[in-house]
Amino acid sequence: MLHLVVNPIAGRGRGLPWLERMVGSLERAGMPVEVHRTTGRHHATELVSALPGDAVPVAVGGDGTIHEVAIGCLRRGFTMGLVPTGSGDDFAFALGVDRFDVDAAVRTLTNGHVRQVDVGVVNGEQFVNGFGSGFDADVARRIEHAPRLYRGLGRYLFGIVTAMRDFALREVQVSVDGQEVHDGPALMVGVQNGPRAGGSFLFAPTASTDDGQLDVVIAGRFGRASTLALLPSLMRGRHLGHPRIRLHRGRQVRVRWSAPVVAHADGEGLGDQAASFDVCLEPARLTVLAPKPG
Repeated sequence: MLHLVVNPIAGRGRGLPWLERMVGSLERAGMPVEVHRTTGRHHATELVSALPGDAVPVAVGGDGTIHEVAIGCLRRGFTMGLVPTGSGDDFAFALGVDRFDVDAAVRTLTNGHVRQVDVGVVNGEQFVNGFGSGFDADVARRIEHAPRLYRGLGRYLFGIVTAMRDFALREVQVSVDGQEVHDGPALMVGVQNGPRAGGSFLFAPTASTDDGQLDVVIAGRFGRASTLALLPSLMRGRHLGHPRIRLHRGRQVRVRWSAPVVAHADGEGLGDQAASFDVCLEPARLTVLAPKPG
């Protein structure tokens, strides 16, 4: 049975008008459905953890909902489906699930290809799309508190502009698979399993969720003006040619900041600020329903 785990406030509730039609389409296709609505943070994980052993949980929401459902599926060994209805939907983008086409997402649930994808782990917290520390994580934190009048890309731009008020570079040491790759000031260190973050920014344009590698993006010494100037190329995935940006790939990543920084996993804050992060890859760890190749 499909168990739809619905976040009613994802994407300002834009998925709710389609929910009844979605359930009807699935039932007509012979798929029994049960709907569960989340009421707060971590509730999706709790719901999935309590499902019967033959369940197929489906995250209906944004990256936060997908993150929580994925955690529950990893704990229980479930195959996971997703219907992206959030403002970012970066993991869905990595799998080729269109965030603006619920009908296509329904077809994927009924006819989809079963795919094994990699999972990252940072300080014990699993993530499916990406981990960030430094400036991008500060932006993600501010997005959570953006005024409701901001939508889509506007919310991310709000986060960027407000993060500039407390802008500060810190020293960081980064090693990948035991080899030191950076020791100096940095704007941010991101570890990507999927290519996109923040709903619009192609941090790691060639990253793949099933290639057995994490893409480590390090942005070095940037000031306020140069950070803002970087955004257009970052959105198009053309920033990797910048002399102060480096991309490395591997399975084990060690990040040591000179002072505690904000961090996130799949856009969800990792709690209190920290200076040390250890990241590893769990290859082919999660089973998902994704569009068929081609």
